[in-house]
Amino acid sequence: MKNILFYGDSNTWGYDPETHERYPYENRWTTICAKELGEEYCCIPAGMNGRSTSFDDPLKPCRNGLDGLDYSLQTNKPLDLLVLMIGTNDLKYTDAAGSADGMERLVEKIMTANERYHLSSPVFPNGARLLLISPVLVMQDISEREGHDAREESRKLSGLYADIAKRHDIAFLNLADIAAPSDVDGVHLGLYVQEKIGRTIAREIKEIL
Repeated sequence: MKNILFYGDSNTWGYDPETHERYPYENRWTTICAKELGEEYCCIPAGMNGRSTSFDDPLKPCRNGLDGLDYSLQTNKPLDLLVLMIGTNDLKYTDAAGSADGMERLVEKIMTANERYHLSSPVFPNGARLLLISPVLVMQDISEREGHDAREESRKLSGLYADIAKRHDIAFLNLADIAAPSDVDGVHLGLYVQEKIGRTIAREIKEIL
């Protein structure tokens, strides 16, 4: 059995932009991905609404992905692979370069998990493996900082994240190449793209493992 942790934001949690609730379990891309992979894989969704790479939400606690990472790693170990898809919420607080800085810190923390927790059982018994996914483009300006347009900054994320993946020799997927956000809010994934995303990520996982 291969254990895979999906660490992400509302688009991993399964947020429905039409109802503002969660998609039914069977309709989420994480579930579709798990079914595509089959019984030899255990897929663990760990998405949270509003999660960023490393930024605090002044109104909602527990959204800092860097702070919450080790809890997820320790809770769900042992792992064969971590699938990381975060970044959209960063654009409320910073530009694409700031998001890339936060992502690099996350990646470094994941890739050194075994060394950092050397007194306990390893997080990645077969060595750290990571699939970094750049999120879909943002179609509305969610920025809370003057002078930043989240729509423009979101178009820079894939290149910056691809550079991070190359530096750390990890797998990379640009989700914007295969999907777009819902027309309802221009941020979250619609129901109609869940299956395509789930199947695509399953193929990437099989290539890695």
